[in-house]
Amino acid sequence: MRVLLHIPAGLMSLFLIMTTAIAQPLQQLEKDSTDTKRGPYTIVVTAGGGLSYYASHLGVPQTITEPRLNKLGTPASLRVMWYPDHRLRIGLESGWTTMYRYRGRVAGETARMYVSAIPVLLVFSMPLAWLRGTDRSLTRRLSVTAGTGLYINYSHLDYAGKVTAYTNSPGWMAAASYTYPIGRRFRIAGEVKWFDAVAVQNAAFTAELQLVWRPYSW
Repeated sequence: MRVLLHIPAGLMSLFLIMTTAIAQPLQQLEKDSTDTKRGPYTIVVTAGGGLSYYASHLGVPQTITEPRLNKLGTPASLRVMWYPDHRLRIGLESGWTTMYRYRGRVAGETARMYVSAIPVLLVFSMPLAWLRGTDRSLTRRLSVTAGTGLYINYSHLDYAGKVTAYTNSPGWMAAASYTYPIGRRFRIAGEVKWFDAVAVQNAAFTAELQLVWRPYSW
């Protein structure tokens, strides 16, 4: 009888040991699954404007006399970005960019030409520091942005009537910015940017002051 009672007790001890050995990894796995929660994710809207300079060669038709050239403009931009929990950010950018304007005389009549572009770009951005840095970190406030897409180039001619034409061109953009926090959801930024509409050979350098808004995070 003692032997019969001793065997079940041994099996019970072995069962308890095996149960404990299996339960500990499961508990650790459950704990680790909560520790690897992703986030935060943020939608960021940036709007700004500033000054542009047309950096390509400006060819004025020889039929225009007394030409007056102006390569300066006042661009505006709007960018919507998704900030994930890693460095690379993605979004869309559009706006309006002045390229150049000139005026002169043709057969005694005043002629004016004005060229602008609307970019529609897929953009990628990356800060120069890991997201766990603080807003006081200089490297976290600095970021670089690049994008590619389509430029809708508009030309407006005012001579014996007004004529507007447009041409689509592939192109790209590169930028660098510095962002300064002014609240939980708002920041201000300064950005220098290079626009290049490749097919029509229109390129402009811009400097913008921007307002950065973080409307939604999860």
